[in-house]
Amino acid sequence: MDATATDLRVSIAHQTRFAFRLAAALSSPRAHPAAGGAAGAGGSNVAFSPLSLHVALSLVAAGAGGATRDQLVSLLGVPGRGTAEGLHAFAEQVVQLVLADSSPAGGPRVAFADGVFIDSSLSLMKSFKDVAVGKYKAETHSVDFQTKVLRDKQKEIESRVPVIR
Repeated sequence: MDATATDLRVSIAHQTRFAFRLAAALSSPRAHPAAGGAAGAGGSNVAFSPLSLHVALSLVAAGAGGATRDQLVSLLGVPGRGTAEGLHAFAEQVVQLVLADSSPAGGPRVAFADGVFIDSSLSLMKSFKDVAVGKYKAETHSVDFQTKVLRDKQKEIESRVPVIR
């Protein structure tokens, strides 16, 4: 097995552990106190995409530094310092392979909206934008978060999410 295949297997194992930890946390009694303490109790159900959350948090790690970056890398299952690049490489493979449209071959068509929204009074660092666009295939958008009301911002962001029919 070559190094790339080995790295991908290790990354998948880390993502799987993250998914199980996240599922356990979301189904814990503390996560749903109003539902009587358990997921599903009192008509409460939980649905989430661990892969989407993993990719989104990996993108956040791309823009983080220091202890915050180290904590995100640790949470996502890659031990040690300076391993955020491994997260980015895994996310890039996920975006290119797992989230590819396989419907022409009879497979699934998966939609994944990946974007970075920043207040128009700020700018993204070039290094972060390069990783977000290059590896995560994210779009970057400048939004006026200061004067627009929340409903307008929500509609603007939702308008950028693809609809599958």
